[in-house]
Amino acid sequence: MTALERWMTAWDWEPSIVIGCAALAAGYYFLTRGRPLSRRLYFLGGMLLLLLDLVSPLDRLGDEYLFSAHIVQHFILALIVPPLLLLGIYQSWIEVLLRRPWIGWLEHRIGHPPVSWLLGVGAMLVWHVPVVFNAALGNDVLHVIQHLSFLVTGTVYWWPILAPVERVRLSVAASVSYLFTACLSCSLLGAALTFGPPGLYPAYLHPRDSLGILSMIRDGWGLDARNDQQLGGLLMWVPGCFVYLGGVLWTLARWYGKPEYPAAEEPVS
Repeated sequence: MTALERWMTAWDWEPSIVIGCAALAAGYYFLTRGRPLSRRLYFLGGMLLLLLDLVSPLDRLGDEYLFSAHIVQHFILALIVPPLLLLGIYQSWIEVLLRRPWIGWLEHRIGHPPVSWLLGVGAMLVWHVPVVFNAALGNDVLHVIQHLSFLVTGTVYWWPILAPVERVRLSVAASVSYLFTACLSCSLLGAALTFGPPGLYPAYLHPRDSLGILSMIRDGWGLDARNDQQLGGLLMWVPGCFVYLGGVLWTLARWYGKPEYPAAEEPVS
């Protein structure tokens, strides 16, 4: 096998991940039979992307070889999957849940800016502090907590923008400010990584090369430790910011396309 073939076959079918994603997808599909297809595609697409992010060769590449691949993983967990899952949730479900006092109390506390902003952006910043990031790489339990925190805090962050219930969403002006400041924070983190000294994340200086693909990465792809860290910073800086700016455009488009006299809300079932 070539180095590329060895990497492409490095899937990690962790049972807890596969069973968890399959159970959530199956439960959602069962509950939404007969519902509009578009919203269901958002949620199921998010679940598929989550599964691929955690079991595909990208996971092995990010864990052992490339900081930039690990950034892509975090990017997907915090900025791509949560919006897709939220877009797949129905208003009637949330209305029922919010009637429960403790759920309503929790949503009011952690789903309300600036708490949601601090949780979402703070998780992204804190987990990429070198000492914290390196600790997660060296400890499986902490690594799982890291990934779960990106998914949870990412969902909390996007809640005021994409919540199925109109009354808990931010106004247009507040949404633009909320997203733009997150974009600015993401850009600052990306710049710090791009221009920082190489070796901030020592595990990527001399990978143990369990797959035998290091020569392909270093010689074929041209990614040494310095270039890898710079690429990771640029990925955080540019595509990451584009996601937030995409949220701004989506918010403006939704506001512009909103009818003057809105239709009645989806009935609670």
